[in-house]
Amino acid sequence: MLNLNKYRELTSQYDQFIYESYHVEELDGQLMLNYQYKLVGEFGQPITFNHRISYELKSSRHTLGLDYLKELDSMIFTIGLVEGINYYKTVCPRVFYVNCGRLSESQKQWWQKLYYHGLGEFIYLNGLGDEVSEKNFVRFADDLLKPYDFDLVDLPVSGNLIPIGGGKDSVVTLELLAHLKADNLPFVMSPPQAAFDCIEVAGYEEYLLAKRHFDKELFRLNEEGYLNGHVPFSAILGFIALLGAALTGKQYIPLSNERSANEATVKGETYNHQYSKSYEFEKDFNGYVNEFLIKDIQYFSLLRPLYEVEIAQRFAQYVSYHKVFRSCNRGKKDNSWCGVCSKCLFVHIILAPFMTETALFDIFASDLLNNATLKPILIELLGMTDKKPFECVGTIDEVQWSMKKIVEKYRKAERELPVLVQFFADEFELSEIKELDVDEVANSIPETYRHLLKG
Repeated sequence: MLNLNKYRELTSQYDQFIYESYHVEELDGQLMLNYQYKLVGEFGQPITFNHRISYELKSSRHTLGLDYLKELDSMIFTIGLVEGINYYKTVCPRVFYVNCGRLSESQKQWWQKLYYHGLGEFIYLNGLGDEVSEKNFVRFADDLLKPYDFDLVDLPVSGNLIPIGGGKDSVVTLELLAHLKADNLPFVMSPPQAAFDCIEVAGYEEYLLAKRHFDKELFRLNEEGYLNGHVPFSAILGFIALLGAALTGKQYIPLSNERSANEATVKGETYNHQYSKSYEFEKDFNGYVNEFLIKDIQYFSLLRPLYEVEIAQRFAQYVSYHKVFRSCNRGKKDNSWCGVCSKCLFVHIILAPFMTETALFDIFASDLLNNATLKPILIELLGMTDKKPFECVGTIDEVQWSMKKIVEKYRKAERELPVLVQFFADEFELSEIKELDVDEVANSIPETYRHLLKG
């Protein structure tokens, strides 16, 4: 639904989004971060928001390193900048005013880029593309009388803080790093049940839990028709995980983002649902962190060189996770696969070349490849339209490659093709489906971890 007129109306009422303040509380071994924001304008009543994030180390042996809180103030302040995007997007004023800190000009440009590209899907789906650009979408401003206070933190760190979402990708990362178990700490952020289940299957009893608490005013505005849409979740995860790594003394934050995240969602455009999972953001993030926040913590995707289908092939071997992993966003609340969304169909397609029909049915509880109502989604996944689904799905090439392998698998067994597979076979010449490019892609994997992906 296009909301360009609504955007114009709201930005005429509210000309500033203000990051007002933040404060920290320690409660029974937990850390609570509190953030205050406000929308203001000459023609609109001020709207205030309060946002909270809690950290808790689930362990009988260790506690959070709260002794370093003063040194970590810049990280805490920075989390407020990235979490502000959840409330900023209700109106998208042209000015984001920082009332509780200072930013250099290069920092302001960094945040301007993240807000524009991180809200790329939001901009596209709300019809703002012809109205805004990276240069004019939002300008960051601050109080020039406040001191500029970004001193690089130097803490003793080692080991891995591993973000776990409950999907196949983070399972593969867990297994690749299993030999370092004594130095690993799983990290979950407002997690679904599948994340806890995967941690249990992996044999970890200790993990770091972060919870995000949104202001109810945000949901009220959504119901009233204020602007809404996708935010750069992985960027938010990155900064919250960074503080988590500092609090627990971990050196590496190994993500599970694959090379497919680099592909734009809309053909010929830069709009990318997975922008904050891309290598471009990963590189920008590390640059910002190591220049302004802390020098010894490294954020990288261990799976960056791999396609989704390569991850699926590895995951197929980890049978103990097959009943507990989940990748469906619609089914997060009840820990299920909905069986009718683009994410469910995509995961089914990339697993199908490497798993039996029985094993796939045990996961999805239905035969998605025989569900004719999913054909419009398949058409998008195959690149037959001007955009892919706005979801965390792989490249068009690897969907076509996977479908070709499924056709070959059925024909080799001399079996009738499922409905969606037959559609693909009718529309595409199999001999023209190319093999996946094996050239190495840019990545930030530390030298000592590169060998893990071989074999």
